[in-house]
Parts: sequence; C-alpha cells; structure tokens
Amino acid sequence: MPEQPAKPELTQSQMELEARDKRRLETFIDGVFAIAITLLGLEFVVPLAQHSNGALLASFVGIVPKFIGYFLAFALLGILLNNNWRQFQNIAYADWVLYLINILFLSFVVLVPFATTIWTNYPDTTAGVLFFDCVMFITGLILYANWSHVKRRTYLLKKGITARTLRVIAYRNASLPVASALAIALAFISPPLSNVAYVLVAVIMGMTSMHARSKHT
Repeated sequence: MPEQPAKPELTQSQMELEARDKRRLETFIDGVFAIAITLLGLEFVVPLAQHSNGALLASFVGIVPKFIGYFLAFALLGILLNNNWRQFQNIAYADWVLYLINILFLSFVVLVPFATTIWTNYPDTTAGVLFFDCVMFITGLILYANWSHVKRRTYLLKKGITARTLRVIAYRNASLPVASALAIALAFISPPLSNVAYVLVAVIMGMTSMHARSKHT
C-alpha cells in the first residue's frame, strides 16, 4: 500500500496557541455580562411620593425615560452577548491578542450601565445621548474587530467552518456599529429621535438570518 503523506508539523507558535483554552475566557465574559445587566436595574429607586394613586402615577411618568433606557440597553447587551457567543461557537483556540480584544470589549460592556444613566438623566441633551451612542458604537466596533482578527488567523477557528458562516457572523457584528453611527448622526438633529436608529440592529440581523436560511436551502 502506498505510504500516507506525513502531516505537516505545527510551528511552535501554533502549538502554543492550541495550548490556550478558550473556556476560561468564555466564563469570564459571561460573568461580566451578568454583572453589567444587573447594574442596569440598580438605577431604579422606589419613588418618594405622597400616599395616593395620583402622586405615584406622576412619579412613574417622571421615570419613563429610565424605563426606555433600561429596556433598550438590556436588549443591546443581550445582542452583544449573543453575537459574542456565536463567535466563540466557531472558535477553537484563543491567542493572546484575542484575550486582549475581549478584555477591551468587556471594559466598554461594563460602561454601558453608566452611559445609560447619563442618557436617561439628560434625554433631551445632545451630549447625554451622544455619550450613550458613542459607547455602544465603540463596543460594537470592538466586537467586530474581534471576529476580524479570528478570520485572519484561520488556525483559531474550528475545522470545517464555511465561508457563509464567516459572512453571517460578520454581518451580525456590523449591525450595532452601523446603527450606532446613525444614532450619533441623528443626535445632532433630535436627541430623542436618535434612539429609533437602534431598530436598524434588528432589521440587519433579521435580513442576515433570512439570507442565511435561503442560502442554506
């Protein structure tokens, strides 16, 4: 029988990469997201009002911006967590650059509750809204850079990943930076209107999912 060709030996750098377990990084990411999402709820304080329905309802009306900010930030953090999870489902190994990118990414994730508080306390100001939009833009951009780094180093990816999967994840990661950039532009026209731009995240992700299913079938 003809001899099987010998498999090429891994370089020293690739051997070091394969020794790096990604599970600790994933566990750390999940923990940080859990803390960030919990911090969003700490903004709510029981309103001090007279013991009457009218006074209590008036207090609720006053904190409507806080509810809007809470649910929007919660949804965006959920999307970031889901997109990050999808990345790691297709990543086999983590190099030191991937660790650093994710640490930087998490530093902005933890900043989201503070940015949300600034926005909800000053919802009619361009500066307050811009701060929130810029934090979301940078956070989404770092997540996009995270996947771009992995795509350029295919030895970090799991075996058998398709080009379609690479594109779908890239498009989903691009949804938040694109929507945030639009929100930043709208903030100079109408600060309250800029929040509507985040609907674009759901639109892009929905179109990407439909495109992926149509290609699959």
